[in-house]
Amino acid sequence: MPTLRLALVAALALAATGLAACDRSHESGASQKTIGHVESAAGDLTGSDKLKSQGKHDEVVGGVKSAVGDVKDTVKDAVKK
Repeated sequence: MPTLRLALVAALALAATGLAACDRSHESGASQKTIGHVESAAGDLTGSDKLKSQGKHDEVVGGVKSAVGDVKDTVKDAVKK
């Protein structure tokens, strides 16, 4: 069973790495939020409180980055008009 958990964590980490390659603020924030969710789930699976806590932190930070990026995009669109 531990081998299955490690394989799952490794697969989730590889998938999350691909999500981290975004450029814009809101996309980067959304990616970090998703990665945080994956980390939190991996922490649940492995019983790692540290990984779970880090995942929750990344989810919150990613949500803030995403919101800031959305506001920037809205302001840019309003200025263009």
